[in-house]
Amino acid sequence: MFDMRFVLILLFSCSFFLTCDDGDVLNVEFDFDQDLTLCEINTNSYILYDTKEDPFESLTLLFPKNETSMTILKPTTPEEITEMSLNGSSVRFNYRTYTGDPTDYICQVIPDATVSVNQDYESKSGTIIFTSTFEDDDNDGVPNALEYDGDSDGDGIDDYIDNDDDGDNVLTLNENPDPNGDGDLSDAQDTDGDGTPDYLDDNDDGDATLTRLEDENNNGILSDDISPGEAKNKKARYLDGNYEDAYVVTAVNTNKFERTYSINISLEDIDLTLLATDNFFFGTYEYTETLEGGLD
Repeated sequence: MFDMRFVLILLFSCSFFLTCDDGDVLNVEFDFDQDLTLCEINTNSYILYDTKEDPFESLTLLFPKNETSMTILKPTTPEEITEMSLNGSSVRFNYRTYTGDPTDYICQVIPDATVSVNQDYESKSGTIIFTSTFEDDDNDGVPNALEYDGDSDGDGIDDYIDNDDDGDNVLTLNENPDPNGDGDLSDAQDTDGDGTPDYLDDNDDGDATLTRLEDENNNGILSDDISPGEAKNKKARYLDGNYEDAYVVTAVNTNKFERTYSINISLEDIDLTLLATDNFFFGTYEYTETLEGGLD
């Protein structure tokens, strides 16, 4: 009498890890790292892919380059969900095995001649679900969590994407908001000891002149405008309360911040012959770009 538990386990294994052909067993484990790479294979299409070695294998997702894909790859709201159907032509999901490393094979117009495809399995149907998110960060040394609710200098740019929170033309990062990098800003640099840390103080040395007006050479770099004191006591004018000359300053530094996009891709109701499942997590594609100004 057969043990039904053994039969069920065998069927489960066959569905997810191996395929059976005339009694032969081919071991296939979909243990990719789920860290996806993007490339353009022509003017009309993108490919997202994941590869592995030992053996050489790939999972590839081909999809068209159009307005929908731009929404997927560069969302304009913090979270956008887009669905797309596999159709065997412009939208395709494949599992392949190779004779060598496919890294220089998948996206090249002229593929690596030393590599060829051993096996190619494609899901003819299924749904792709793209979940696209982004996070902004000005990398100014102050954790985003402490900057979400404020615009300290009133310039219309929220602190979490403002690299100069007090608007004094000295970058927040250069005003030592967190000298020891422990996330506790209680030890932030406070040159004049007035209780307001330099990164939030538009007059760092507490003299009669605002910091940004102590830019003698009007180049937007206040650290090179040195006070005329004794050599051993010389320091930047904006940090020296003994010198309060004001200059005509027109230089304004451009605000820059980074936006990191994360696109998580799952597939539903796919059948690669080797793998038939109603839910498969393909992986995540992530990249960062630098933006200027604020948010419109």
